[in-house]
Amino acid sequence: MKNGIYEIDFGTEFNDLLNSEGGEAVLNEAFQSAWNAFTYDHIDVFYIDVEKLTLTTKTTSIGSFATHRVNLSSGAYNNYLKDDFGNIAKINEKLNLLDAIRKEMARQLEGYSNYEKIIEVHDWMVENIEYDTNLVAEEPYSISGALTPRRAVCEGYARAFKYLLDELDIPCVMVIGTATNSQGETENHAWNYVQLNGNWYAVDSTWDDPVVIGGGTASEESRYKYFLVGREVIDQDHSPSGQFTEGGKIFSYPNLNYESYSN
Repeated sequence: MKNGIYEIDFGTEFNDLLNSEGGEAVLNEAFQSAWNAFTYDHIDVFYIDVEKLTLTTKTTSIGSFATHRVNLSSGAYNNYLKDDFGNIAKINEKLNLLDAIRKEMARQLEGYSNYEKIIEVHDWMVENIEYDTNLVAEEPYSISGALTPRRAVCEGYARAFKYLLDELDIPCVMVIGTATNSQGETENHAWNYVQLNGNWYAVDSTWDDPVVIGGGTASEESRYKYFLVGREVIDQDHSPSGQFTEGGKIFSYPNLNYESYSN
């Protein structure tokens, strides 16, 4: 799909569904849920603009019998790529750069325990990625912005954390929901769950990299406040929803350990 015009022809796969009452709405919701699952699991597919992806149904009727053919394409658009990634060359250039970053990190962490790898990735992100408070950075919601030029918002942090841990073969998922900050404000937020020694723990690398009012750096304690924590900590101010889009499927997350990890 990197060329932006590749079409997926489903043929008459959904014919029975579309011939049933409310079938079209069910198909559209299923497509949105499938796309959500795909892009939250395949972090490196950041160059496709889902608003340009068109699910088209062509119907032919003979008497009372209707046949529906479904196609996924760019529809009326020239392609379904984001404007910043208009061709395969640009996409591959960015993907190769990002892949080189995580492969070099993996090389440097050879021989480390999984705990050591997780903390090294966490610390690297806190030290090298800047929170984009004004939403002016390139691709702040994706690994493209988080890892080059290293400015992102919470979703970019969470995607980058998963992207780097995927290369290290450490199970990690993105989590979306709401969180209440130190000013008592509740906002949409993204963080991660990571598996270590058979248990799942939460990591919020964004909030471990707080924007310090007036400048300066965060305290050592605040840098690890949300590192490998259990439900006893994360449930105090984070609420996962599992619903990526309004009205879409509600996904389930791994069960977190109650207690935080103790090394």
